[in-house]
Amino acid sequence: MKHSWAMPDPNLQHWLAKHAERSPDALSVVYWGRGEETENWTYGHMHRMAQGLAAWMLAAGVRPGDRVALLDFNDVRFLVTMFAAASIGAIFVPLNFRLSTPEVVAMVRDCSATLLIHGAEFSPIQAEVARQTGCSLFLRSDREGGDEFAQACSAAPDARASHRQAGWGEPAWLLYTSGSTGRPKGVMLSHGNIFWNTLNTILIQGGLPTDKVLVSAPLFHAAPVSTVMESFLRGATIHLEKSFDPGSIIGRIASERISIIAGVPAMYQFLAEQDDFHRADLSSLRGIIVGGAPVSDALIKRYHDRGIAVIQRYGLTEAAPLVTALAPGAPAAKAMTAGQAPMFGDVRIAAAGNDGIGEIQMRGPNVMLGYWDQPAESAAAFEDGWLRTGDLGRLDGDGFLTVAGRIKEMIVSGGENIYAAEVEAKLAENPDVLESAVIGIAHPKWGETVCAVISPVPGCGLDERRIMAHLQGRLARYKQPTKVVIVDDLPKNGAGKIDKLTLKRRYGDDSDRRVENA
Repeated sequence: MKHSWAMPDPNLQHWLAKHAERSPDALSVVYWGRGEETENWTYGHMHRMAQGLAAWMLAAGVRPGDRVALLDFNDVRFLVTMFAAASIGAIFVPLNFRLSTPEVVAMVRDCSATLLIHGAEFSPIQAEVARQTGCSLFLRSDREGGDEFAQACSAAPDARASHRQAGWGEPAWLLYTSGSTGRPKGVMLSHGNIFWNTLNTILIQGGLPTDKVLVSAPLFHAAPVSTVMESFLRGATIHLEKSFDPGSIIGRIASERISIIAGVPAMYQFLAEQDDFHRADLSSLRGIIVGGAPVSDALIKRYHDRGIAVIQRYGLTEAAPLVTALAPGAPAAKAMTAGQAPMFGDVRIAAAGNDGIGEIQMRGPNVMLGYWDQPAESAAAFEDGWLRTGDLGRLDGDGFLTVAGRIKEMIVSGGENIYAAEVEAKLAENPDVLESAVIGIAHPKWGETVCAVISPVPGCGLDERRIMAHLQGRLARYKQPTKVVIVDDLPKNGAGKIDKLTLKRRYGDDSDRRVENA
């Protein structure tokens, strides 16, 4: 007998609507803004706001397929806009608030955004967008008064938004990459991409509706917004911070009984260095989700000693973003790997050398539709249906992935390949190293050698001699730096990643070589 059940509608709006129907008074988001009053948002309240904004968008002329851009700090309004856009079939475009005005203008022009929603702090950028692009519809979000966004959200719901269906391949998000080289790429992710990525991460990580998940990394990145979507699918509560503040997080974990935190290694290093880290009540914290850079054994141990699991992930925006993850309870011998492919997805190493290192490629239902309006680049991103990550790595016999670095960051010294990520991982094992970046520099004999630019833990007195002593026995001689530079802070690009192009311009020659090791 044929039954009437069908595959569920992947429309992101339905995730929110279902929880609003089942448990309207359950907390969806607790918003923490520096100097601002804490806000508690229920699933019912957020759903009503999203439906009001969707109705306003329809009345203003926004149609399915139109791009709705948002420029603001972390805010619950980010999520309301995302769900409202999904309700009418518009494509949500979160913009990096760290970018310069010309960069934002270029992205709005590139995607031909119909509507820009912006925080009051970004009104000068909005003025330039209005002057230099075809975008003519704007909403200002202002907590100090005259809040156009709140007024729009008070509109009466429109049935066209309340009951709209979405296809699995229908675009939902357009996330721009950092654009460190050439034109920024808008990664198109479908409702289906986001659903399968969310399901994969939940299957690896687990979780309960009672979880309280702290997110302070910028939501315009794929990783933190992915963590938010996991929480929404489970019906958990998101504790959203306007920005990262290590001084307040330790106390908040105890007072709010936070169970999960998502961030990058440097964030957890800052937390571990807080005076009250070892005294604070962290018994509620079940695990920390970490990605974006190698995690040192020392940092993993500091959290394991407090009974906190370290959940490592590796991914990229084009994969929505999960490629591999190290599940809680993985063998200790795998602690420095990036984990395994998820249930719904595959990973392979293409064109591996004798050392087993080659390009990391993956496939799965979470892989992007392609790049916005860049067909040639979209085609080049795939090889026989596999997404080319541009990263180097190796798989062990158990399918655990070790990331060796970016293809373009490989250093060739005397015919030997040196992977920047490998050297950075060894540097990260030194507890006095806060961050590091490895680049290649010209060498008259070997062609290239290694330059290590290091930001140390404040007050530790780290110097070149101690760095080189640390690396002895950990790296082959040819992989060790011939130049070490100590800096207070490493430069970052608009996406918050270490800007290696700037480092190459500053230190990428063999002049003033600090260490002669070749």
